[in-house]
Amino acid sequence: DDSISEFRTEESILKKINEYNINSIIKFYEAGFGHLTIDGNTQEKYYIVLEYARKGNLLKKLEKTSHGFSEDVCKYIFYKILKIVKALHEKGICHRDLKPENILLFGANYDFKLCDFGFSFCFLDDNQNKKKSKDPFGTDYYRAPEVYENKLYDPEKVDIFSIGALLFGLMTKKQAFDKAQTLEFAQNEVQKLYNLIKEKQIDTYWFIVENIFNIKNLSQEFKELFIKLVSYNPSERPSFEEIMNSDWMKEIKEADEERLNQLKEKMKSEMET
Repeated sequence: DDSISEFRTEESILKKINEYNINSIIKFYEAGFGHLTIDGNTQEKYYIVLEYARKGNLLKKLEKTSHGFSEDVCKYIFYKILKIVKALHEKGICHRDLKPENILLFGANYDFKLCDFGFSFCFLDDNQNKKKSKDPFGTDYYRAPEVYENKLYDPEKVDIFSIGALLFGLMTKKQAFDKAQTLEFAQNEVQKLYNLIKEKQIDTYWFIVENIFNIKNLSQEFKELFIKLVSYNPSERPSFEEIMNSDWMKEIKEADEERLNQLKEKMKSEMET
C-alpha cells in the first residue's frame, strides 16, 4: 500500500533528522498506529505527532500580500530557506516537495521550519556514495523537468529547482510557468513559458511574463538568478555557494548582524500587515 510506504518513509526520515538535531526542521515526537472511532466504528489509523506551528505557514502569509513580499524581504526569506535546505542536504537528505505551504512559522520572529517529509529521499548510501532517483514525487509547479520526463535525476538539483519556483512566487505572488514541461503543442502562452526557458529564449520569456502577469519591476539580478535556478539542464543550476555569490544575494552575503536584524523586522512587519 502506497500510503503505508509513504508513512514509513516519513517516519524513518523524521527519526533520522531528530538525531541530527537540525533546529530548522519541524520537531518529531512519535508515530505509530492508533484507533479512531467514527460513528461507532473503530478504525485503525496511522499517526505522526509533530510540534504545532501556531503562526501557520509561509503560503498563508504570501496570500495576504498584494503582489508578493518586497524584494529585500524576499532576499532575507530566501536566505533562511537556503540555510534549511543546505543543512538537510549536508546530512544526505533531499526534500522533493519544497513549497511555501511546507515552510511553517514559529514565534514572534516568524522563525522558519520545514515540514512534510513524505516524499523525502536519503541520497547517500552506507558508503556515503551519492544515489540518484527516478521517483515521480513533488507538486506540479515545483517539480523539475527531469522528474516529468521520468529520467534518473540528481535529487539535490531537484530541490534547487523547487526553491527557484518558490522564489518567483515570493516576489510576485504568481507562478513563473504552468509546469516545467516542454509541450510540443502548447495551447496558450502560459503553457509555452517553460519551453522558452529550455530553449534559452530568455528575453522572450520575460517579455511574455511581464505582459501576461503585468510585472514590470523585477530586477535584472533577480531575473538572472531565477533563470539559473530553474534551468532545464540540472548541471546548470547553481550550488548553495554559487547562489550566495550571485549578484542578487550579494547584499545578504555582505550584511552584518544589524542589517540582518533590520530585514527580519521588515519581514515581520510585512507578515503582520
